[in-house]
Amino acid sequence: MEKFIKKIKKNYLSYISLHKKRPKSVLLFAESINMEQKEFYQYFKNFETIDKNIWLDIIKITIEKVKAESVYPEYAVREKILSFYFTLIEELKTHRAFALLSFSDNFLGINLSFQFLDDFKREFNDYAKELIEEGQATEEIIDRPIVSKVYKDALWGQTFFILRFWINDFSKEFEKTDAAIEKVTNLSFDLLGHNPIDGAFDFGKFLLQNIKFPFLSDFDFSMKNKKEKGGEKSTS
Repeated sequence: MEKFIKKIKKNYLSYISLHKKRPKSVLLFAESINMEQKEFYQYFKNFETIDKNIWLDIIKITIEKVKAESVYPEYAVREKILSFYFTLIEELKTHRAFALLSFSDNFLGINLSFQFLDDFKREFNDYAKELIEEGQATEEIIDRPIVSKVYKDALWGQTFFILRFWINDFSKEFEKTDAAIEKVTNLSFDLLGHNPIDGAFDFGKFLLQNIKFPFLSDFDFSMKNKKEKGGEKSTS
């Protein structure tokens, strides 16, 4: 059974990587991999089911790789989540066409609930709960009345932000995504810990520099330009 599931997913990913779209039908796809349509349906109901399964594979492989690192047990919780994000992006790089297609469907209004991430999210929430409990035990994360209940949701929101940022990142080797991971993680752990102000300021500055806001398009945030303008005034 596992052999056929792997065969279906491997060929499905190959098709998307080559054509930048899903196969036209289950029938045509099954025939292309020498499989009968009814046999396909023994393993997957439709292409959407394959999508969810592949996203689940991605996060499971990511968590396995992170936990397999010899230094992982020595990491603070902040370092563990950073390692998770960087490893996740490395894993996603091998499935870039598939990830882009998954998110483009939602941007077009086909699936606004992002259901393809349902199993991915459940797996992440289990991992996040584990990290939060560890962080609270070491006091890296402050256990606050009522607020602590939404820590897991906050970390999921952060993860979704990173996924969306990477999808729209076309910088060299996704260097902007690397920076975003560090900024947003430092901010979240400042908020979960003792010092929120520095992280919030640093992350806000990063967003202004990397995300276009139409109403700020004419505003100059460059200190260098301000100094140069000041120098021009003094010499006139």
